[in-house]
Amino acid sequence: MARKLKVEKLNDEGGVYSLVITCGACGHNRTTEPHALGKLCGWQAKLVDVEKRMRCSKCGKKQCSLRAIPPPRR
Repeated sequence: MARKLKVEKLNDEGGVYSLVITCGACGHNRTTEPHALGKLCGWQAKLVDVEKRMRCSKCGKKQCSLRAIPPPRR
């Protein structure tokens, strides 16, 4: 069973997780690493603040949500 992640800022959990970005308008999904967003927004940025800045690459709307998922097991 996967453990529950407690991620409020990009640097939580040591940055060892993935982020699923979902557009609320069109349903488009994308997965990214927190390192990519940390370079743009800073490692201390809260996910709720990063979420407000996100724009869908498909439809251009600002209705994105972020969800942290654990890394795959090896």
